[in-house]
Amino acid sequence: MTEQQQQALCTLIREAGARAQALRDAGLKVEKKGRQDFVSQADVLVEQEIKSWLKVHCPQDGFLGEESGLVEGERGVWVLDPVDGTTNFILGMDYWCISLAYVRQSVIELGIIYAPDRDEFFFARHGAGAFLNNRPLKLHDPSPESVVIGLGRSSRAPVPLYARTIEDVLNDGMEYRRFGAGALMLAHVAAGQVHAYYEEHMNSWDALAGLLLITEAGGTSNAFLADGGLLKGNLVLAGCTSVQERLMVLLEA
Repeated sequence: MTEQQQQALCTLIREAGARAQALRDAGLKVEKKGRQDFVSQADVLVEQEIKSWLKVHCPQDGFLGEESGLVEGERGVWVLDPVDGTTNFILGMDYWCISLAYVRQSVIELGIIYAPDRDEFFFARHGAGAFLNNRPLKLHDPSPESVVIGLGRSSRAPVPLYARTIEDVLNDGMEYRRFGAGALMLAHVAAGQVHAYYEEHMNSWDALAGLLLITEAGGTSNAFLADGGLLKGNLVLAGCTSVQERLMVLLEA
């Protein structure tokens, strides 16, 4: 992708976010996919717009979207969640985002997360750093007694496991937050607002862009793409190096 195409893609994502806001403000049509799992017309519109643009400008690439599934390509694959945090979005909360990543030969090469209501535009390219609104991001390990992590709740994992994780984290002297949009929480790890993120299972469209942001900001991550993670999803554990390692030990105990 050329620099000009990259800039055009970022502009498109900003415009798609604005249209999602306008649809919400006008009154959304919402369908239920499962228990506490919704899709709005904004999800569908944003995915269609970005997918169509990529088909024209990156015709050799495949596409994997939360709403439309997989289209295989000859080169890499673009992975999109058009609205992560749909429940928050529907309820009028600001904690939701568009998440887009590009994967080629099992390497996350590009990650973009845009939170329109918060005016936060995250961008990372493999080997070139991570940025929030064009400001470089650099992670620093916190003092052990001041760690705050993000904990995601996966509907594909048993509730007792999540409850036990909360108990283990608190007993180890850490605090936790859960805001209902894993992609954006990963971005906020990269920005240093929380120190790590853990979720028993995430889909690739929720995880990949944020994981690149964290590693490009100087953090570490588990090997999400291993064992078919692109299509099947995987566990996510990423953050400041010392905190990620601490959590690995804690959660394996």
